[in-house]
Amino acid sequence: MKSPLLLLLSLFSLYVLAQGTVLRVEPGNVVKEVVVDDLDEDYQDITNVTVTNISGRTIQLVQEQLVGNKPRAWKYGTFSRRSRTAPYVLSEDDGQGDIPVRLAPGESASFYIVLQPEGISGEGSIEVRFSDLTVPGNILATSTFATKVIRRPRVNAATPPSLPLSTAAYEAAAANRPVPTDVRLYPNPAYERFFVEAPPGVKLGKIEVANTLGKRLRTFERPMGKDGYEIQDLPDGLYLVSIYDSQGKKLKTLRLLHRRFGA
Repeated sequence: MKSPLLLLLSLFSLYVLAQGTVLRVEPGNVVKEVVVDDLDEDYQDITNVTVTNISGRTIQLVQEQLVGNKPRAWKYGTFSRRSRTAPYVLSEDDGQGDIPVRLAPGESASFYIVLQPEGISGEGSIEVRFSDLTVPGNILATSTFATKVIRRPRVNAATPPSLPLSTAAYEAAAANRPVPTDVRLYPNPAYERFFVEAPPGVKLGKIEVANTLGKRLRTFERPMGKDGYEIQDLPDGLYLVSIYDSQGKKLKTLRLLHRRFGA
């Protein structure tokens, strides 16, 4: 009578071990509030998650996302480190569950949970489920994310605030107002070169051009003004242009289509 019972207990222990100690996900649950100065359509909030294989076997790791309540326009995406780099191009279904990541015992992989609120404040949540491609339907671990996005009101130096601040306090608030980032590229699509336009008070600095995988292809260390930024020798395609101010702060990363008309 003891042998069958011991065998049953051993099988149950193995099952629990297999189910409960395959993956370690850090962090497992995230609740965050993000206050954004310039909540435009290109803004993305990115959270890093590390998944570690703590089992004794190799796993073909895949993930899927289950989106909860959110503003209708919000988009979520889950990407592995090798997928691409920011800014991410999100589609309606960016779970990336069909791209397995091979994890040997003891290995870790980074995943990025990307939220693009499309310029809209609000609250939303997502659950990311990790499983082994070779064992379909068996969820090994989950990680949940709840995010609240708030647009910070701007202080306009030309218009007195509605609250009764002292003169000194108002001047300090105006001096600490975030630098606006509503810069733009033109023309887009571009042919031989493109130009960068910044609002008054913003001094441009370095400009970087990268492909959609994040590989930097061009660096312009100073503003080119009326001469523009030459990209004539780059192949046709979509590029990411990162714009910095004169202090080295990144203002924005914009997409630029390069098309050599007539080529």
